[in-house]
Amino acid sequence: MRPLPRAGRGAGEPPRARARCGRRAAAARALAAAAALAAVAPAPAGAHQRSQSFSTWRVDGAHVRATFSLLALEATRLAAPTGRLDDLAPLATAHLRERVAVRRGGARCALEAAQPLRARPGHVRVELRWRCEGRGPLEAANGAFFDEAPSHVHFARVVVPGAPPREVLFRADARVQALDGGARRGEAGGGAGFLGYLALGVEHILAGVDHLAFVGALLLLGGTLRELLFVITGFTLGHSLTLSLAALGFVRVDAALVEACIGYSIALVAAENLAVRAGVQAALARAAALGLGALAALAALGWPRGAPAALPLAGLALFSFCHLELASAPGAARRLRPAVTALFGLVHGFGFAGVLLELGLPEGRLVQALVGFNAGVELGQIAVVLALLAVAALARRAAPPRRALAADLASATLCALGLFWFLVRAYGA
Repeated sequence: MRPLPRAGRGAGEPPRARARCGRRAAAARALAAAAALAAVAPAPAGAHQRSQSFSTWRVDGAHVRATFSLLALEATRLAAPTGRLDDLAPLATAHLRERVAVRRGGARCALEAAQPLRARPGHVRVELRWRCEGRGPLEAANGAFFDEAPSHVHFARVVVPGAPPREVLFRADARVQALDGGARRGEAGGGAGFLGYLALGVEHILAGVDHLAFVGALLLLGGTLRELLFVITGFTLGHSLTLSLAALGFVRVDAALVEACIGYSIALVAAENLAVRAGVQAALARAAALGLGALAALAALGWPRGAPAALPLAGLALFSFCHLELASAPGAARRLRPAVTALFGLVHGFGFAGVLLELGLPEGRLVQALVGFNAGVELGQIAVVLALLAVAALARRAAPPRRALAADLASATLCALGLFWFLVRAYGA
């Protein structure tokens, strides 16, 4: 005689229904854990996870002139954001005046001027000028923003008469760079040729935590090696196209909006991973459309101040709804992932182009600069993908339920981070 099923929830449900309920419960637990992580995460660290600034240095005899450029969001490290670039420029100028210096032969050069320049949309620009008497090696000491963000990276281009331009990197552990010769021994630096831009691309992708988070979210859905290859190829083609178009000046976009969309791309892909495992893509499509539609409506009414325009938000809402509805069919999410990744790669390409746009592409070396930088981005990306695949191979040794829970937790955490980056970058929250 067959024993009666145990009383309790799910006792009379078929195995497939119980499995579906279990997946949904696991997804709910993962989302709750991610929400808790987002709630306790320090706001300054999460808001500016990819901290960077730029400068161009020109040496003319005894005179040195440096033009600094940074995202307005970066300048808000110095004070609470007000939404006005005119308020941030004096703060950035005072900060740079105190923390940037030029020395010749070990003696400090006289600072002749420090003044804000006309800002580009979403950026703060400051010019510093020094007069350096005497003889000896010329070097720049840059301590700006490293105390506020130890992971800060500053990309600089040095132009000296009679020599090809050089691209160098200032970091917390490499705050001094030579202005009239090669990089100092033991410190970061790059040449002006192909290898210099190759190194610059590798540095940029490894410092771009949000770009790496997007790549990680792509891999969490799983799939065969062939499927993953198509996904990564789609991302590469997308960002290579817009990187080239933007860096060559054919397309201009709002840098702040691009950074916000990068955060949203991480959130959407990670949320889709959870929805696919729980079978709730249609519900997620409605929720995403409703949330972004509400933000678009508020933006159309002019609230809050400094919010993105209503049209881009409405476009994100429509795209999210259509994509997630299409992905609700069995197996459709993996089939659509390469195309969607290519579309988001277009957005990430504008983010990659920011480095070359701020530094200024070298005249006569456009091709090697673009190819070198993009190749560096790809090498860094491949290294990260291989490392993540190695971790995934080790994770396969775990029991399937633990493996699934780990993937859900990772996706939920990335979703929370992506939403946080989106809101902070779009609204300066």
